[in-house]
Amino acid sequence: MALSKEQEKWLKETTYGFSLKSVPEELSTEEFLLEAVRKFGDALEYIPDALKTEAVCLAAVQENGWALQYVPEALRTEAVCLAAMQKDGWALQCVPEAQKTEAVCLAAVQTNGWALRYVPEALKTEALCLTAVKNMRNALDAKYMLEYVPEALRDKVQAAR
Repeated sequence: MALSKEQEKWLKETTYGFSLKSVPEELSTEEFLLEAVRKFGDALEYIPDALKTEAVCLAAVQENGWALQYVPEALRTEAVCLAAMQKDGWALQCVPEAQKTEAVCLAAVQTNGWALRYVPEALKTEALCLTAVKNMRNALDAKYMLEYVPEALRDKVQAAR
């Protein structure tokens, strides 16, 4: 279904996600909410949980990985969490432990090496840790990152970087 002229006008004129909290309820269709979060992922914060669908949440985290913090627990699926990590790995701290899979954690450290801090110890392999350290912006950050690498892997990771 196409957006109404009023919905299109709101999307065109809005410059911030928080403006969504002033949208009349009758405009808040799923199509409208999808377009709003595609423009401003953080607008998800202002959508009532009852109107948050997996599609709306997925679109929000694809625009802004940090929008994951506004996704209801029941909708934090592996697909939604993975999409958020591909945008901003630092949001790994918002991922439920059950969704912290190897793929999700790898995507997180690929976009932000500091996400290693939130990777479960059991998933901290040499390859994952090396990816995290190599994705640091400078040598000093990489040096400090080593504190999150398991002690048994530190020498290998440090030598390989």
